[in-house]
Amino acid sequence: MDVLGAAVTTERAVAEDFEQAVRAEGPRLFGLSLAVLGRPELAEEAVQETFERAWRVWTTLDDPDKRRAWLARVCLNRSLDVRRYLKRRLRLAFQRESDHGPQSTELGLDLGRAMEHLTRRQRAIIGLHYACGYTLDECAAMIGCQPGTARSHLGRALTTLRGQLGDTRHGS
Repeated sequence: MDVLGAAVTTERAVAEDFEQAVRAEGPRLFGLSLAVLGRPELAEEAVQETFERAWRVWTTLDDPDKRRAWLARVCLNRSLDVRRYLKRRLRLAFQRESDHGPQSTELGLDLGRAMEHLTRRQRAIIGLHYACGYTLDECAAMIGCQPGTARSHLGRALTTLRGQLGDTRHGS
């Protein structure tokens, strides 16, 4: 086989490997992004952008287990970036409508609004653990903290959400 033939074969193998990853990881990433963004169209866009970024560096991501975690981290970061952008736009829109800014009682506090009261890491733990099904140890490794810290983030996040949603059944 000549050099050109070998290059074409390698390119095909890389493309097939990438397509397989898209099929395998797409639904999981969509679930993660949807947990953060709450809107399917935004989640689809974030997943698409994740895979666009992944394609550019795919050959440098050798270990399949690390690829999976890398994809989740990129998708999560992209989703959080979109959420922050939308939150800023929403805040500006409400400020234009009212001199007093948005009132949570007027907006109808729901889970999406309650999630805004969480830290970035707390939202990440909620999304990774509940939307993607990762264990807390896996979540800790993905966000770069100790498992005990991940458990603390999850506990604080749940306490905050219960308080924001007025759930008195769990001691809030």
